[in-house]
This record gives sequence, structure tokens and C-alpha cells, in this order.
Amino acid sequence: MDGDQWLTPLPQHVRNSSWGGPEAGAELGRICFDARRRAGFKVASLDVLRPDGFLEAVAFSGGPEGDPTAGGSFSLALARRVLREGTAYGKFVFLREEDMAPDLQEAVRGYGYVPELPKTDDPWRWRSLDMLMAHLTDSTGRTRALFHLDEPVDGIRPSPEGLAQIADDLELLLQAVITAVDREELTRYARLDDTAREIVRAASGRLGQSEFLEVVNPRLVAGFRASGAVVHLYDDSTGEAEAAGLGVDLISALEAATRRAWGSRTVIVVEPDHVWGDEELHRHHRVALGGYLGDVSAKELIVVPIGAGHEAMGMLVIVRDGRDRWTENESLSALGVGHDLGRALLSTRAHEREHQLISELQQLDDYRRQLIATVAHELKSPIGVIAGHVELLDQLPGVPASASASLQALTLSATRLDTVVRDLLLVGRIGNPETPVGRVPVHLGDVLATVIGDEAARAAEHKVTIRSEVDDDVVVHGDPEELRQMLANLLSNAVKYSHRHGVVDLTLRREVDQVVFRCSDHGPGVSRRDRSHLFDEFFRSLDPVARQRLGTGLGLAIVARIVGRHEGRVDVDSELGGGSTFTVTLPAAKKSREV
Repeated sequence: MDGDQWLTPLPQHVRNSSWGGPEAGAELGRICFDARRRAGFKVASLDVLRPDGFLEAVAFSGGPEGDPTAGGSFSLALARRVLREGTAYGKFVFLREEDMAPDLQEAVRGYGYVPELPKTDDPWRWRSLDMLMAHLTDSTGRTRALFHLDEPVDGIRPSPEGLAQIADDLELLLQAVITAVDREELTRYARLDDTAREIVRAASGRLGQSEFLEVVNPRLVAGFRASGAVVHLYDDSTGEAEAAGLGVDLISALEAATRRAWGSRTVIVVEPDHVWGDEELHRHHRVALGGYLGDVSAKELIVVPIGAGHEAMGMLVIVRDGRDRWTENESLSALGVGHDLGRALLSTRAHEREHQLISELQQLDDYRRQLIATVAHELKSPIGVIAGHVELLDQLPGVPASASASLQALTLSATRLDTVVRDLLLVGRIGNPETPVGRVPVHLGDVLATVIGDEAARAAEHKVTIRSEVDDDVVVHGDPEELRQMLANLLSNAVKYSHRHGVVDLTLRREVDQVVFRCSDHGPGVSRRDRSHLFDEFFRSLDPVARQRLGTGLGLAIVARIVGRHEGRVDVDSELGGGSTFTVTLPAAKKSREV
């Protein structure tokens, strides 16, 4: 009996008729009928072991009219003692009445069917308390059922040889009992396992909590064969349980009960005259719960705790009409469904929070973009006015030398401010997801030649040589002005950070279905710390040599955004003191003759 050590302590009160449905009971009844006829007995009965550790009488054949023990629940302890003290014949154990201790005889009288037979001293006659019982186990040795034979047709106790013969004759029928028991339990498990899978599948659809509950509710009703099902969460004020008509007091009592049930891993079953699974709920709210069942024309109210990990989150309230009585096997599966619901609800809450954060970030980004655009627009006109008046002042005759130096400083600062404003406006435009990207054939070689020409004067001023190698007919689809700006920013950076008499190498090539542009300089390079932030807006290197070069901190951020808008990528290869190479890869257009 070691396979039964998993059984939990038995409660003071036990719910009868909580194993299987009528179809399974009828099938097992037919097996009992066949078995007693084959073995030559008047009575055969079957007790199935439930998950709560109780034996339940589920089938009876012969004897008095009807089944005197149907649905009754019995402790396994008594059966264990009979099996231990009796004599084994195959799966059967036979224990004679006279071999029973007085306390065991008293216990047997309250267990199952006991025939009324005349008292006798004949050692061969069958007596009322004689026990012939088969112990049915699964492949792991765990008890599944006990099969009983009572009252031999001829009234005589079978001989040892006869008992061994009975065990052999009924071997297949007893195996059929185990198969039928397994099938009934697995069918109920499978139905609720399907429900659990539907719950997980619905959660994977990344729905919000309300949408998720709407989707799974019909599945819960079908899986539990319910007339109604409601998910009520402790921290939710939507009033789902109130909408089901339970009322505030009962909801509060059920919340407290399901918190206790979560800790003890139990399911609460409410019937018109009893509450199973929570003694406190039974004592204080049995009448109110029974009244609720009457109001909704139901026979059972099942309350399943919902939670995840160590946290109880709420309860699943199931209303059933009693056509298919709730079983202990369903309670086990329902606990699993409660866990799956809890995990799924955590997932939907995380999804909702994610959506909320995304929305907040989008609002923040919209605000930032609007702020930048507004500031840039407001600065544009004053800067133009300042630059214009500085130019007029510079052209006035007789301007003192000291004022001329100030005017040059103002001109330089106005030019820098104008560059910042233009960069800010460009960042706002290309950073707006609603701004479309132009899709026309662009000959990058021609664009690069224009950019080199624009940068030539500044390169000459810095004594920097620009060398280029460009393949013929390098074409991409995109926005010509954005692509020009991207090339200009990279070349401008390379010239700016090059040492005097340095060289900037540019290559533009078509490689199969990609266009690759490389811009290399031999300047101070970029530290490992700075490389991860190079394309961030307003980032300026902490390197003192690099900070000597003026800039807005937007040039490379603009490059990265333009490249991203054109479905490409930009990479940087650089070491401090070893120069830098920026590589832009873009999807190539078809050959020019196909464009």
C-alpha cells in the first residue's frame, strides 16, 4: 500500500457522490453484474478511490432492491486493515468474520453492504461480515478501486482452490474496471486541460484584461459544463461578481474563503444544504449561499481560487445546474485552471502596462518633437534678423576695428545657431513616423560628387585631402535630399575630425543587392565608451581632443535616422587614436537600364 502515501488527512465531513458521472457508474455496474454471475455470488460492488483519499461506492449489483450504499464515502484505513489481515488469492483477499478483532467487526458493519444472514457455527457457511475483496492498483501500485463479492449463491465459503479460481476467472474483468475508472477520470481531466490550453492560447494573443476575460468566459462555461462562470479579481472594481447577483457580503466572504483555499489548494463546492472545502464559510454563510442557488435555479456553486506563484488574485465562480455532479477529479483540474488563469491574467496586465508605457512614451516623444519644432521655428526668424543686421553693420563705413571683431563673432554665432536650428528642424521631420520617405531612383555617385564639391573649400582650409572611389551606376530608391544630407554629414564629420594634412577616403560600391558607402578618416578616433552613444541625439564626446571641434551633437543622429528610414544600417569601426570608418549599407535598386 506504499503507493497510497500521497493521500492527505481526511476532513471531518466528506462529500458523497463526487466521483464520476452516471455513464461511468452504469458501465461499472454492468461489470459487477457479470463478475458476480461468473463467480457464483449474489452481490458485487465497487468502491473507487477519489483524489481526496476517500473510497466511494459507485457500483452495486444484486442484493436488495437498489443500491443501499450508492455514493457513500468511506475511509481507506479500514480497507487497508482488511487487506493486511486477510489471506491473499491473486488480487483478492479473504478475511473470515471469526478472524476479525471486535473493533474491526464493528467497523465493517458500517462499511458498505452487510447482508442479513442467520448466525451459524458452521465453519463452511458464509457469514454476514465475511470480506472477499480485490485490491485494484495501477502500474505504480497506487490504489484505484476495491471490488467486493458477497453472499455465495450456495451459501458456502469457497475453498482456497475456489478462491484462487475466482481470482483467475475475474482477472480480465478486474482489469476492465481499472480501464473504465481511468477513462472516466482522464475524460474529465482532458476536458479541463483543453480549457487550460485555451486560456494560455488566449493569453498569448496579447489581449488586455477585459478582452481576455471576454474571450475565455465561453471556454470556461463549456469546459466546466456550467450554466454560468464569472472571474472576480480582488483588486478589480468592475463588479463582475456583483453582476452575477452574489451581493457585497457574499463576495467578501467568498474572497476570504478563496484566500484560505489558495493556501490549502482546495476548491469550494456549495450545495443547497452544505458548503464543502471551507468550514467557516459553511458555518456562517451556508443559508445565504443556499438561497443564492435557489434564486438562480442552480444545484452547485463552485468557487476556484485564482492566483500565480504565492499570490492569490481572485476567484472563478462557476454555477452548475446539477445534471452532471461536480467530482473530486474536476476539483484537481480546476485548481490547475485557476493557476493558468492567474498566470494569464498577470500576462495580460503586463501587456496592458506595456501598452500604457508605450502610449506615455509616444506622448512624451510627440511633446519633445513638438517642442523642438516650435523652438526651432521661433528661433529661425530672430536668427535671420540678427544675421541680416550684422551684415548691414559690417558694411557701414568707418566701423571701428574693435566693433568689426565683435561683428565677426556675432556672424559666427548666428551661423552656428542657424545650423542648430536647421538640424533641429530636420531631426523633427525625419523623426516623425508620419513623414513619408520619398521613393525615387537616386544615383548616389552623382549625389556624392555634389557633396564632395560642397565640402572642398572647407577641406582645403583644413589642409585635408578627399579621395574617392565610386562604382558606376550605383542607384538606390529613396529621398534625394535626405540621402544628400546623410552623405554630407558623414563627410563633414570626417573632415572636421581629421588632422591637418590628413586624408579622408570615400568608397561607394554596389555589392550584389546592396550599396555600401564607406567614409574613413585618420583623426583622433572614438573611445569604446563613446561608440555606443555616437548616434544619440545631442551626444558630445567626453574626449577633450574631440570636444575642441564645434558641433551640435545632431549630425550622426540625423545620419542614423535617415539610414533607418531607407531600410539600411550604419556601423562604425574606430579606436581611440586610430581614426574612424563609418559604413552605410542600403538596399540597391535595380540596374539603371531597369529603373
